Amino acid sequence: MVPPYSIAARLLRVALLLPPAAVHAQDPDPGRSSLAGRLTPADTAVVPLVTGFEGVLEGSAALPQDALVHLGYIAERYPDAPSELSLLKAAMLEGEIAAAWARVSGVDTLDLERTHRAMDNVIHALDPEQMPDGAGMGFGFLRAAQAVGLHAQLATLTASDTVAPALAFHGPFMVRAAREAGARANDAVALARRIQGTSDRRRALRLVEQLSEALRSMMYGEDRDRDGRIGHVSGEGGIAQAAYHLALIYRVEGMALPGLRPQNLYDSLGLDTLGRQPDSVRFRRRRGF
Repeated sequence: MVPPYSIAARLLRVALLLPPAAVHAQDPDPGRSSLAGRLTPADTAVVPLVTGFEGVLEGSAALPQDALVHLGYIAERYPDAPSELSLLKAAMLEGEIAAAWARVSGVDTLDLERTHRAMDNVIHALDPEQMPDGAGMGFGFLRAAQAVGLHAQLATLTASDTVAPALAFHGPFMVRAAREAGARANDAVALARRIQGTSDRRRALRLVEQLSEALRSMMYGEDRDRDGRIGHVSGEGGIAQAAYHLALIYRVEGMALPGLRPQNLYDSLGLDTLGRQPDSVRFRRRRGF
């Protein structure tokens, strides 16, 4: 049986590759889609973002300028993020760093101290306010996910379903997925703290397995009701579901969504410690980055 998180990852990659005309009024559930309510391309307008991005819209009505600014923070660049990365890319990088260190912590089953030290890096990547020093970027998955939810909500408030139906429809699902990803990040931090507080190797390894699963769910969502679909009901979302709904908004509006895979940024951001960890390259490839 294929793990649900890998299905979500493949669906996200497919959504990012679809041409603009191929996605219209998609169902909020990543596991299925509906082609009802097609938009007819009309005029083309160039709308500059204050972030420096110029998006070409091919639709009957352009998104409001305020909505473009907030979506630009999510998908293009965010001034406060390292190297002005987009919020989604920052979240993906920090989440990947946390997941890699969780994996490293379970490699050496005889060195519990190493496991405890690895948790510092996990917590730092998730929430630097709780762990100021670590191998992450210093921005934190939690902060990035919360900002994605905030700016998705602000973008949604700027447009009605008659002016921007794709944003009005998919925006709330993007908000929900980002908030659920943030909640999962808090759960992962709590698990990392529990690992640091145990002196029993077997218990620590069981908790590491739970942590790894929590981080996968944070990144890719979780099929809680076992219906074969992720994001269909509340409580299943991860950051991948937020990116999925953002991709659909961009496609319906005829805008080119920037690539969200952050694999080329590890060296430029000085995250070379990740590449020196056991099996880390294969670890990243299995998760599509």
